[in-house]
Amino acid sequence: MTTTIAQSHRLTPQAFTRAFVMLALASGVTIGMNKILVTLLALHLDAKAWQIGLLIGAESLSMMLLSLPAGIYISRLGPARVYLVSSLAAMVLYPLVAYAGSWYLAAILLLVAGVCIPFRVVSMNTSWLERLPEVGRQRAGWYRGTLMLGIGLLGPLLGTASSSHLGIHGSYWITSAMFALMGVYGFAILSRTRSDETGSGIGVALSEMLGQLRDPVIRQVCVFDGLGSLVRGFFGTFIIIIAVRQFHWEQQTGITLMVVEGASFVAVLLTLGAVVGRFGERQTYTLSHIAIVCGLLLLGLSSSVAGLAAGAVLQAVGQGLNHLVNVSRLAQAGRNMGHVSGLFTMVGMGGGFAGATLGGLLSNGFVLQDIFLLWIPVWLAVCSGVTDVLAKRVRLRA
Repeated sequence: MTTTIAQSHRLTPQAFTRAFVMLALASGVTIGMNKILVTLLALHLDAKAWQIGLLIGAESLSMMLLSLPAGIYISRLGPARVYLVSSLAAMVLYPLVAYAGSWYLAAILLLVAGVCIPFRVVSMNTSWLERLPEVGRQRAGWYRGTLMLGIGLLGPLLGTASSSHLGIHGSYWITSAMFALMGVYGFAILSRTRSDETGSGIGVALSEMLGQLRDPVIRQVCVFDGLGSLVRGFFGTFIIIIAVRQFHWEQQTGITLMVVEGASFVAVLLTLGAVVGRFGERQTYTLSHIAIVCGLLLLGLSSSVAGLAAGAVLQAVGQGLNHLVNVSRLAQAGRNMGHVSGLFTMVGMGGGFAGATLGGLLSNGFVLQDIFLLWIPVWLAVCSGVTDVLAKRVRLRA
């Protein structure tokens, strides 16, 4: 597929990396603030666990359903233009969530507002994957790392501070202003690459995009990123609820556990990019699986803050290594990056949706903390299958 690039907007790898990292950090802060604000709003509305799962899952559902269409339009129009429009739409829609008087109205508003996010995320993913061969594979985790620095650390801290001083309504208006600023900044730095082939219908384009899954590398990456997002989606949705309602700890304790997990994930992404090259894909995957399973055991069995914190750190380290391998492999896939990014984003959002909603539904029959243990057999079942496939591909290449 042929593409065109507006050379006047193509920054040098160094300049692009600096500018992109700043944009990713700002984006992460906004998402992290919104996640905390939604949880605080749910507590304020006295929502039950299954209602909170649906409330937070509504946004992820919207993102998941629109990730593939987002990849199509970004491939045709270019990431920069789509990012600007979707950011301005988010600026208008997200403040409305604060005015919801019930959990189901908040869920509906989040479902609508969530339409904007996949277009923003896929735009950034596409630009990053496109430039990663120039930026360097050792920096494969920098985008997700700086994004998660905002989502898991700075965003929750700023969201908590702003809500205590300005309330939920005022805090949502702050995130609205941030969406506007990011839209303009992203338009200036993101890729203008777009496909020349714009005549085919959406159905044909969707079929072509889903056809990417025939590539075993892309299929494996999507499976692992989806599972990782499922676990992190459950953790991010319910760790504060577990702390407050199950252990009767202060709300700040749950936020601290979320921050610890986020900081550990970010540290791996930003500092361990060279591990994949040193140990290889298969061994790095194995290390990540061991860390994730051990972390889930601690999260499911511990009754102290220290035990839960250790479990959060271990599973975050495993998730970080998993993501480093995934991004490195995608950047070498040699495919239409708009299509690949759409798929990659869809499975990530789908995992987040499944983690939130399945966790909420399972809470009707299980103690919330015990659900961490239910994810372990899923990981163990998939681990062996994927490592076997990796081994076969190594033999074929040899």
